[in-house]
Amino acid sequence: MSASQVLQLVIVPHRPVPTDDEINRDLEPAFNILNKATGLKALWRGKKFEDRYTQVALLLWENLAASHEFFTSPSYADFHRSIQPAMNGRHVEWQNHALMGVSEQDTVRHLKSIVESPAIEVALTKVVEGGVAGYYSQFKKVVTGVLQDEPGCDGFFISPLIENPQNQLLLINWQSVDAHHEIFEKTPGFKACIDALKEYYAVFVIPWHITELKLTHGGI
Repeated sequence: MSASQVLQLVIVPHRPVPTDDEINRDLEPAFNILNKATGLKALWRGKKFEDRYTQVALLLWENLAASHEFFTSPSYADFHRSIQPAMNGRHVEWQNHALMGVSEQDTVRHLKSIVESPAIEVALTKVVEGGVAGYYSQFKKVVTGVLQDEPGCDGFFISPLIENPQNQLLLINWQSVDAHHEIFEKTPGFKACIDALKEYYAVFVIPWHITELKLTHGGI
């Protein structure tokens, strides 16, 4: 197992409720179990902007072994059992892990810029077989500069998923959802990014956003 820190994206589609307070009460016992996991350095919780009945968590683990230890332990069985009243037949998606510090684009500095964001674009990108090197070359050549020059963008994080390195976890810090959709997507820079990367997409990316992200455990 790698000694690198690992970022994990966890998606929690919960039952429809009239208020956040109600669902948070249902989720609290499960997250209290997760907070006690050995090797969990930090946990942030937010909401999926496009679906009011989905919460999102970002977990920073000491290493991949720590994440595996929790998800194969009796504690995860307790977590799974405790979260059921909030789910109503829905399922937690947790198989999205990315190594930290593998490149200059997935450092702790990049992560810090993301977790302080009011609107995080999530682009889970499936890259064509054999295309990862080319994808990253074009990302560095074109996309990095476009995002750095975009007034509504305040940082990004990108790393291959451990579950399948052909797939990429791209997180972008936007000042608002509108700064992404209503402003950036109408600029020449957006078209330049799409043109640079489109030949490497196995499936065209449909991004979504995390809003109201807050640190609820640990820190970096």
